[in-house]
Amino acid sequence: MSTIIQVRPQQFVKTAALEQIMRRALRYLGAGYSIHLEGPTGIGKTTLAVETAHCRQRPTRLMVGCHDLTVSDQLRIACGEGWTLVYDEFNRSRPEFNTVLLSTLEERILAVTGEHGVKHYPVHPEFRVIFTSNSEEYCGVYGTQSALLDRLVTLRLSEPNILTQQQLLVELAGISSEAAALVIGLVQQFFRQVAPEGIASLRPKLMIAQVCHREGIPVSADDAEFRQVCRDVLLSRSLQSATDANAVLWELFNRLSRRLPVIDTVASHWSLEQVRT
Repeated sequence: MSTIIQVRPQQFVKTAALEQIMRRALRYLGAGYSIHLEGPTGIGKTTLAVETAHCRQRPTRLMVGCHDLTVSDQLRIACGEGWTLVYDEFNRSRPEFNTVLLSTLEERILAVTGEHGVKHYPVHPEFRVIFTSNSEEYCGVYGTQSALLDRLVTLRLSEPNILTQQQLLVELAGISSEAAALVIGLVQQFFRQVAPEGIASLRPKLMIAQVCHREGIPVSADDAEFRQVCRDVLLSRSLQSATDANAVLWELFNRLSRRLPVIDTVASHWSLEQVRT
């Protein structure tokens, strides 16, 4: 089955880095090409794809890749009326389904095989697809077809830099920049020790920041509740045993508590020097 749902813009933080990616993406979409946002999990590919799609000021729909995906009436409408389709995790769909998109993107014809043979539907000149995929995850995905990728412009996304992550946590979670820096530093140091080959997702950092802000928990390595939130969010993501990962996290808490101040979760305009005093 195929489910295509209408999506609206969510809270989106336009950092300088994300704005540059959006400009590049819109350049290719405007020139008539569909695009492919490729990158590791948890860096905001889907949110970026939806926001970019809405910048085209045409109806936007979301389709999520899966093994049983089939051509639906909604897909035919999207092609025929020139919608922007965000095709999330497209490499989770069988190659046979994705093959349908080859003629859709190149010859602007949607060919659908049914009980009475193949029917051909014209594709609107404004129809575009924004594909997303996770280059690091191999469980439950299919190999991407060279013929399909050859019709797309692929933008490879990496983990946001520290300043971008800090801005995202401040605006999405409502914590201060100093608290955001503490959360980012703690999580990244933890993953460096328990999963040195991996890329730390933004999601656990955002989870910790949002929970602490909502529940009024001080972002402090000395605070017992903050420590518990970090344990709940981080330990299950470790490649090490729970005992070993917990020992790593506890050492980080103890190290940070000796040199970092208590940071209130409420966003503040104070400087770090003012907090220390």
